[in-house]
Amino acid sequence: LQVNFGPVALKQLPFETRMLGGAAKQDVEVTAAPELKNGKPEIVFPVALPDKGFFDWVDAFLERNPSYVELSERKINEWASKSGLWRPKSSGPTCNDTPGVKFGIPLMDDNSVRRVLDAIAPTQARNYIVPELMANLMSTERSEALKKFSALDFKTTAKVIMGEPDEEFKQIVQALVLADKKAAAEAKKKIAAIEQERKRLLLDKKKKAEEARKLKEMAQKKKLGQDVEDELVEKDEDAKEDEEMKADAEQEAPVELTDDEKKLWYRKLDVPDVLEKTLSKTYASFSLPSKEEGFEEISYAWQPEAAVSELFRKWILERKLMQPAEELQPGEWFKEEWTKWQKTLQGWRKLQAEWKDPVKKKALIARKKAELAKKKEANSADGEKEKDSEAPEKDEEVKLMEVNAEDIDVSSVDDVTDLGNGEPLFADFAYEDWTLLAARYELHLLLHAFKKDLNDPDRPS
Repeated sequence: LQVNFGPVALKQLPFETRMLGGAAKQDVEVTAAPELKNGKPEIVFPVALPDKGFFDWVDAFLERNPSYVELSERKINEWASKSGLWRPKSSGPTCNDTPGVKFGIPLMDDNSVRRVLDAIAPTQARNYIVPELMANLMSTERSEALKKFSALDFKTTAKVIMGEPDEEFKQIVQALVLADKKAAAEAKKKIAAIEQERKRLLLDKKKKAEEARKLKEMAQKKKLGQDVEDELVEKDEDAKEDEEMKADAEQEAPVELTDDEKKLWYRKLDVPDVLEKTLSKTYASFSLPSKEEGFEEISYAWQPEAAVSELFRKWILERKLMQPAEELQPGEWFKEEWTKWQKTLQGWRKLQAEWKDPVKKKALIARKKAELAKKKEANSADGEKEKDSEAPEKDEEVKLMEVNAEDIDVSSVDDVTDLGNGEPLFADFAYEDWTLLAARYELHLLLHAFKKDLNDPDRPS
């Protein structure tokens, strides 16, 4: 990009024009180059928790340091609005951190302005502040942002603003809260004035209608030849109206902060800093900045590092205990156990169907008898020193033990597929029983898989 400020054009033009370099001093405003500390431009990354005064601090910082340029979506929206671009009300910001650039113009809405800024800003020796709340809380995002400013020798600073603010910031918050209350009171006053004017017009209309009615009655009486005294419309209603107007126009009490408002550390904004849905998916990866990421300086604006670290740890732990693990995905252990369970369940249901089939039931009983006979023969072979009379005859029929499934303690069953007589424990299960069994096992599997897949000592399940 080449810019020519004059005083002579680089190429002959078919018309006469004045160059910017030839402008009169009273027609231009010359801005001095920003002062650089130690001859180096600085880029500041403020780090704070959501809804804890982040953007109020940024605004106060920029007011105290006008040489710093803000790089953010909200600043792009501000520049665009000052340039005359109209933003539809339906595309208003849903959060302060990423309000979105939505003007209904493709070349604005495609985020190309931000990409151009990211490309040009690192080449200019200026002071910057990057108020990206959520990105500045994640180590990977901070490292990527620092890489963009490696072309020039920038002083990279992380400003941690957490904990109880200093008195200066508290005064700023109180002033902002008071300004909001005054604006709300002024809006309420305007609405009341409009309502008062509406009532006055309604009373005037009613009074005129009453006067017209009385005049009509008087004219009718005169027409009939009746004696009519000129009646004047009573002024009682006027007096009442004046009293109502005076009552409505009474001096309102001055707008002041309450005792609770004077104790506020942060101002509650109309729009959240970060959407709760987005925060629940990312908060677990939040961390405080470190010099290993590439920062030249890390400063703590309100509280010392130790206090901030403890506060940050408690904030993360509180959210872990209250928020669902949105980022959790089923692991390999869960998938393997789930596959095994599905196969086992299918096998059990198949066995139940065979037990209910008379033909297959006989086969199951015969197989059970064969197993018992084989086991008995094996026991006899081990005790061949015993008397021959004690050994079973080959044609001796093996009898199965009689079992009443309703009298069995379920927890004492070693094999649910065989109660001892070939009958499975679930022989009489109905649809509802299978559903309850599946729900119980799936809940058991879910609890154990949650602990394994989350793998977080702060959330032991």
